[in-house]
Amino acid sequence: MENNVEAERLALEVKEVASKAGADLVGIVPAEAIDALPRVWVGWEIQAYTKRTTEIMPDAKSVVVIGIHLWDDMLELAIRKGEGWVYPGYFKLPIPTRAVIHHLEMKGYKAVSPSSLSYKRLAQLAGFGNYGKNALIVNPALGPWIRLAAVLTNAEMAADTPFEDDLCGDCEECVKACPVGALSPYKVDPARCLVGVHLLSDDLSEYDELLKQYEPSLTKNAHLMCMECQKACRYGRDKR
Repeated sequence: MENNVEAERLALEVKEVASKAGADLVGIVPAEAIDALPRVWVGWEIQAYTKRTTEIMPDAKSVVVIGIHLWDDMLELAIRKGEGWVYPGYFKLPIPTRAVIHHLEMKGYKAVSPSSLSYKRLAQLAGFGNYGKNALIVNPALGPWIRLAAVLTNAEMAADTPFEDDLCGDCEECVKACPVGALSPYKVDPARCLVGVHLLSDDLSEYDELLKQYEPSLTKNAHLMCMECQKACRYGRDKR
C-alpha cells in the first residue's frame, strides 16, 4: 500500500514539473507495457528497429511521455544545417524533458531521454490519443498537432490509462488530402511523403512543383513542411 501511495505521489510530482516547464500533455507508461509490444521499424532519420526499455536501462520501471502543442504553422518549419535538418517545432521539448530528468535524479533515480522507443505507441499508452489514419497521434483536443518526447526511469510511478477510443471512425480525409498518395489508412510511405523526400533523396527536381505548392520556402535554407494530412483532420482546429 505504501509503495502505491509513493508511486501516485511521484507521478503527480513529475507531471507538475513537466507542465510547469512547458509540457501540454504528460502521461506515465509502465516499462513492461511498451516492452510487451512487438518491435517496429522507425524510418525517416532513425532507420532502425525500436528497442526494449531494458536494453537501454536494465532496471527500467516507467516512461514519462511528454507532448507539446504545435499551435502555429511556423512550428512546422524545417531548416537545413549543413547536410542535415533542424526543426523548431522540437526546440521546446528538451525543456520539460530536462526538468523531469533533473527532478528524478535529485530524488535518487536514474533517468534518460531515449531515442529508440516508439513515441507514438507510448503516447497512446499514456492516454494522449489514438494512432490515426494519418499515422500520427490524434488527441481529442489538440488533434494531430503535437510533438512527443519521453524520459525512461527506474522510478516506479502510477500509470495512466491507455487511450482506447477510435477518433477516426470512417473518416479518411487525411488519406484523400495527401498530394502524393503517401498515405494509406494508418500507414505512411516516407519515401513518397513530401516531408520524407528531403531526408531520403538528394535529387528533388521531380518534386519541384509539388514542393512550391505544399512546402513553400521562406529562405534559401528554410521551408514549411507539408501539413495537408494534419489540416484535413477535424480535431484540434479550434486550438490553432
